[in-house]
Amino acid sequence: MLPPKLKIEDLDGNTIVSLIVQGNMEVLDQVYASYKPAFLNWARQRYPSTNQQDIVDSWHDAVIAFYEQVISKKLTVLTCELKTYLFTIGYRSLIKKHKKIQRIIEDTEIDKHLISASLNLFFEVEDPWKEQKEILLKEINELPTQSQQILMLRFIDGKSLKDISEIVNYKSLNVLSATISRSLKLLKNKIQGKQELKKHAGERSRMD
Repeated sequence: MLPPKLKIEDLDGNTIVSLIVQGNMEVLDQVYASYKPAFLNWARQRYPSTNQQDIVDSWHDAVIAFYEQVISKKLTVLTCELKTYLFTIGYRSLIKKHKKIQRIIEDTEIDKHLISASLNLFFEVEDPWKEQKEILLKEINELPTQSQQILMLRFIDGKSLKDISEIVNYKSLNVLSATISRSLKLLKNKIQGKQELKKHAGERSRMD
């Protein structure tokens, strides 16, 4: 049981993982309840025509998937914020509920090919807990602070370019769009570089 004055948001994600492993179901209930309003609000803003129950179900799916991965020991260490982890899975679950995915990005000035490549890494893998997705989340958190903030605001929080420009104090939307494009390209290159290194390491291991 958590101390009365301690909020779930004050706990590190890996502390929460440890508590769940120890059988603390109350902390899981608090994770579900604490982050649920933010997810529902974010999802409604992004998909205003979506059935409310689908959004609630997607959040339920995300928390259950998180719990199952922890209990099965497939997830032992979080490499990103717990909120990011849960929102990503909830987002993917919500998209899967629609046979036709709505257009996610409305700003035509952003390089759609880079956006597509980035989003595919999030959402096209059948198993959301596969290594590729964990690499993506880890790499986002290793980007420069500004790039990390902008990508999180855009693709996790669903903020518009105008909103982001006010938050990060950009006076030009064109400059912001270019920054998003560069950040996505940097993210993509970092991930591909890590994958190439791993591939070559595997080849050398087989040769030995």
